[in-house]
Amino acid sequence: NATDICKKILPATLAIGWLATVSIKTASDVQESTNKVEVAFKDSADSVKEWSKTTLSSFGIAKGSALEMSSLFGDMATGMKIPTNEAADMSKSLVGLAGDLSSFKNVSLDVAQNALKGIFTGEGESLKSLGVIMTDTTLKEYALANGITKSYSEMTQAEKVQLRYQYVMDMTKNAQGDFART
Repeated sequence: NATDICKKILPATLAIGWLATVSIKTASDVQESTNKVEVAFKDSADSVKEWSKTTLSSFGIAKGSALEMSSLFGDMATGMKIPTNEAADMSKSLVGLAGDLSSFKNVSLDVAQNALKGIFTGEGESLKSLGVIMTDTTLKEYALANGITKSYSEMTQAEKVQLRYQYVMDMTKNAQGDFART
């Protein structure tokens, strides 16, 4: 009878409707993230968009999430007057590092992303949970050990961001490439 048939196909119909809704939202999210990438990186946006096609296999990060994260890092970097091409390279490295840290430290991608924002804000507290101790003292010592003679207090915000970025990249070498390895 028709009622029995309706009862049997109702779950499938609801599932198909839910999948359609999720698909539309996902496509909309990816488009919004793509728009943010274009605004943040301007002439360098194409390299970021092309790179995002490989992040799922390289770092376990879906394209839309990679675009969203890279636009966040890029917006912060360009806001501190880092040129868009450098901001694009930095953002791609940080997204990859977030994926590797998530895998290596067994934390969520959000935890890794939030910790890495400390590179731009100067806040090192969340990096500590990932084993990176980033304080003014460690940064000053790192700068001197790497031949940087300019005083930390005299550095521009962009110079401080670049110093923190290099420091974090150096301190996380063990985690880098972990997703691909495992």
